[in-house]
Amino acid sequence: MGLAGQGNDTRRQEKPVTPRARVRRRWRGLGLRPRLLMAFLLVALVPQGLLFLAQYHHTRALTLSLAKAGVERVAQVQQRRLNLEFERMTDHLELVASRTQMRLSLQAYLQTGEPVHRGLIERILRDALAPVDKLGGIWIRDAQGDPVTGVRHAGRLDEVDIQPPYLQGSAISIEVFRSDKGGPPRLWVNGPLVLNDNEIGSLHLLVLADDLLTLLEDFPYEDLGGKTLLLLRSGVEGTRIFGIDSDQDLDICGALGEIPSVTGAGPLRVCDHLLIALPLTHDLGEVVVYVSLQVLKAAFREQMRLLLMMVLFVLPLCLLMALAFTRMISRPVSLLTQATQALRKHQGNVFVKEPLWGEFTDLARSFNLAAGIIIRRTQDLSREVADRRRTQQKLADLANNDALTGLINRRRFMEVLERHMERRREKDGNLTLLYLDLDGFKPVNDRLGHEAGDIVLQVVAERLRNLVRGEDIAARLGGDEFALLLSESDGRRPDSRKLALRAEEQISLPIEAKGHMVNVGCSVGVARARPGDKPQDLLNRADEAMYRIKVTRRERPRDQR
Repeated sequence: MGLAGQGNDTRRQEKPVTPRARVRRRWRGLGLRPRLLMAFLLVALVPQGLLFLAQYHHTRALTLSLAKAGVERVAQVQQRRLNLEFERMTDHLELVASRTQMRLSLQAYLQTGEPVHRGLIERILRDALAPVDKLGGIWIRDAQGDPVTGVRHAGRLDEVDIQPPYLQGSAISIEVFRSDKGGPPRLWVNGPLVLNDNEIGSLHLLVLADDLLTLLEDFPYEDLGGKTLLLLRSGVEGTRIFGIDSDQDLDICGALGEIPSVTGAGPLRVCDHLLIALPLTHDLGEVVVYVSLQVLKAAFREQMRLLLMMVLFVLPLCLLMALAFTRMISRPVSLLTQATQALRKHQGNVFVKEPLWGEFTDLARSFNLAAGIIIRRTQDLSREVADRRRTQQKLADLANNDALTGLINRRRFMEVLERHMERRREKDGNLTLLYLDLDGFKPVNDRLGHEAGDIVLQVVAERLRNLVRGEDIAARLGGDEFALLLSESDGRRPDSRKLALRAEEQISLPIEAKGHMVNVGCSVGVARARPGDKPQDLLNRADEAMYRIKVTRRERPRDQR
């Protein structure tokens, strides 16, 4: 029986579980939340890693490219600035050489040898030297190259015996001068002195190079070990002089020996530096700009460290965001599952506490649309109010101000005059009115036209505007008639006669109109406010006073005017 029982055993033997099947079983056992979490992490981390690698290679190539572009741009800017400085030097030489009196005195001195001509030359040179701090001195040689005279800036030059170089040819030239006492180099700017197409001598300006060295210090890449150098050629020794510090160890291939070979070739790698050299005007030398490649690499490594730190900082954020999004998606599903299970168990009062997203999206969209409409309408209303205020201000200006001169017009002046007279009656103050009428204005209109007359009126108005102070008022009453209203200031009565004389002096100054210099005068009538006066009474008295002055001047004999 035992054998028979063994033969009838039909139980199946369990198959061994393979690793692949085990993985599939575990994957099927994962719920929605773990699957979403893994999906979000993969979506966030894989692109981030690829972007990091791409950014690493891109930054490595871009850093050198940007450094080259930056160095070349700085070199071009420094070249233009230095060339502009040299052009300013030559312009100043031409300005000094253009003084006719100096050249006439030089010719007279060379012909007669009289000291008075030499003294006049030295005085002219001092006048040209005084306002320019960058000049060390000015010298003159005759046509044979013999020194004539020269002046120095006191306190700017320690050397006593300074001899300017000889002028080579008849064109303006610039040469480097290095003092035996050391210090920064100086520049000789040399040019001919010509009178009546004859060269009578040469002019020599000694320019201090402090401003040039200041330009070289303005370099935007100091953090990359960058520097700007000025290499100047000496016309005598044929050597090079460094513009910043000739004693400084520059560590660029033995004092920049390769610079002549790379001039104008764009930024090149010279030893361990990125360097560019551009020529200067007048064949003076080169401006050299360079940055250290070691510092550039260190800056690149620092950028990569910052980028890596940003990646490490973003990783926890990605994890937190993945958890938050997973919860946002899985929680409504969990609530619906719980509600379904409750219904299956016939539980009452089944309620999903958190609604799904669709309603919130529609509600937010509707609110945003409504809010956008309200904001747009409010902005339109604000613009309309602002436009209306500007229009009202323009209308007020047109009503109160004279369109040609900008002074207040007669109507506004009468209103202001009435208000000041009321204030005077209340505070018992002083009030003085000056009535001005231009003399000789009609011939300007008849001879040069009304446009020239308008220019004269505008200039006169500006001069009157500069005369009044404080609460004083200037106005144009019409045509060529103006008024000045003077109020008592700090308890002191204004000196109306003095102001009238000043007005006559200012208005009598020449005026340029349509390419012609014209002169106009003015007659000024003065009247002070009396008790019981009305604005028109004060204005009439000032007008009568002005008319009396005008009649008196007309009747005065010509030889007494």
